[in-house]
Amino acid sequence: MHRTQTYTLVFAVAAVVVTALSTALAYQGVQEAFERAFSRRLLQFANLAVSQMIVRDVEQAALQGADSDAYLALEAQLEPMTSGAAVADLAILDANRHTIYDRNDAGTRVGEISPFDSLAHAALGRALAGHTLNAPPYAVHGVAMRAVFVPIRDGARTVAVLAMAASPDWAGELVRLQRRLFVVALVSVLAIFILAGILMRQAGKQVQLERQLSRSENLAAMGRLTATLAHEIKNPLAIIRGSARRLAKLEPEAQRMADSVVEEVDRLTRTVGRYLQFARSTPEPNGTGDATGALTATLDLLEGEFIQRRCNLIREGDFSRAPVALDDESLKQVYLNLVLNALEAIGEGGTVHVSVAREGPHLRVEVLDDGPGIPADILKRVGEPFQTTKAQGTGLGLFLCRRLVQSAGGALEVDSPQGGGARVRVRFPQRG
Repeated sequence: MHRTQTYTLVFAVAAVVVTALSTALAYQGVQEAFERAFSRRLLQFANLAVSQMIVRDVEQAALQGADSDAYLALEAQLEPMTSGAAVADLAILDANRHTIYDRNDAGTRVGEISPFDSLAHAALGRALAGHTLNAPPYAVHGVAMRAVFVPIRDGARTVAVLAMAASPDWAGELVRLQRRLFVVALVSVLAIFILAGILMRQAGKQVQLERQLSRSENLAAMGRLTATLAHEIKNPLAIIRGSARRLAKLEPEAQRMADSVVEEVDRLTRTVGRYLQFARSTPEPNGTGDATGALTATLDLLEGEFIQRRCNLIREGDFSRAPVALDDESLKQVYLNLVLNALEAIGEGGTVHVSVAREGPHLRVEVLDDGPGIPADILKRVGEPFQTTKAQGTGLGLFLCRRLVQSAGGALEVDSPQGGGARVRVRFPQRG
């Protein structure tokens, strides 16, 4: 993965994490705002109730119990105030935490320790010390509850404490908010990944374009270098050829040697000419040759090399004449590169299979070796200039082979079978 794509992916993941945290914090913030608003309303209602009380009635109810006129007065005063409100419980507790009045269970818990003592012991203690406060949240039979404690004072003295509890009424709103935030977060995450995918795709295209540009620059430089080298090589070859022609006029032995030199110089001149194709943007078809005849000649030439390396060369298929739009010298150059590559890939005792088959109007030549094969990451770049698995290779041989085959309207493919080894297929359209 390219560095730009990696950065994009890291940014996308970070954006998703930030979105998730932001959503969670937003939900928590709203929940806390509901908590504060609810507790504030409950506390205001409790303060209002305390402000309407008569301290003497509270003290008398604490002394005389639920049958006293003072208790009935408290009940008559508090009942209308709480009957229409969403108050779950309202109680008045004395300094010993005993119940003076309890709206939920009037007459039965009066004089007993209030349940508020076990539900919010510490908060009740602070309220008896004269502090107005909210108790920590608690649950009754699985229902969330909030309570407030307001001291009932006679001057500076705390006579009793009013405890008021209610169940929060925002649960439905929080559920709806949670769903909305989830939808917003999900849409945001999808948008982030879609944008990241687009950016990564564009980055991939940019990397591919950079590689193509680099390849074009390499090819252009190689073309200029090849043209220069070819020019410099052709001049000495011309001198050598002329000198060899003059030597041919001497003794017969010298003539034979001179003819051999001329022949090799001519072959080298043709090779230089073929390498000049690197300097062309589009190679042109070069004559007509016999694809199978050139293959036979190349394999015959390499038989001794296979024997010397103790390797096996197996020929299979129909080697009858197959005219194609490529001259014999170029065909031999293609086959020589492919078979030598296969020979170098196998160890001692290895085997190279060379097969020929007719596929309609096309001729297929296949070279298969039983070597170690080509790794997948290298296979996709095989045939590109300067891409090679050889320590001393240039990666130009297979590239030139492909250009020569394509100049004849054919195709060259390389793969690595699952069982191991490497396979090269060459397809030529046959001429009638």
